[in-house]
Amino acid sequence: MMGLSIIRYLMALLALGALTACSMDNMIETMTSEEDRAMAQEFVDNIRTGNSADIEPMVDPEVWRNSAGQFDQAADLFPRGDVETRIIAYSMNSDGLGEGARTEKDFTLVTTDDQHWTTTRFSTLQEGGDPVIVSWSVDGSSEPPADLEVMETVGSVFMWAGIIALVFFVGIVVLIIWLVRRSRRKSQERAGIS
Repeated sequence: MMGLSIIRYLMALLALGALTACSMDNMIETMTSEEDRAMAQEFVDNIRTGNSADIEPMVDPEVWRNSAGQFDQAADLFPRGDVETRIIAYSMNSDGLGEGARTEKDFTLVTTDDQHWTTTRFSTLQEGGDPVIVSWSVDGSSEPPADLEVMETVGSVFMWAGIIALVFFVGIVVLIIWLVRRSRRKSQERAGIS
């Protein structure tokens, strides 16, 4: 009975771990650095508030020259008041390791007040120094963006796959315990122990 209690405890911990690991938000958080998440949030916040002075150092000088006026227009695409901004997609491509490596990162963030959704996409390039934003776009919508729906669908699929894997794992453990006990009982019967 003690072994069964320990197994139940372990199964509960595995279930909790599987469900937590399946969250797409957690997966993106694991893939991105704290600095990248902070920079992405800061970029979106600066666009929302029209803070051009803090946007300019984040953006490649040529991109800034070509699109400085567009940042003010982009601010109007964001919902007002209390909003939530989350990273819903991220990718990274690097040609090596170390200081001289060329690293490109793509971010997609959604800002919403549950009535209006604003999708901000931008790419950064880092070649030895700090990363700079080399492209960006902002789109507003009265419906959730497709990227957000895909992320939530994939999250649900991962969750159900985790639950199925957990049930399968529990079934195997129960089968092994049953077989071991059965084997012990038969061995005791052959030895004449009741």
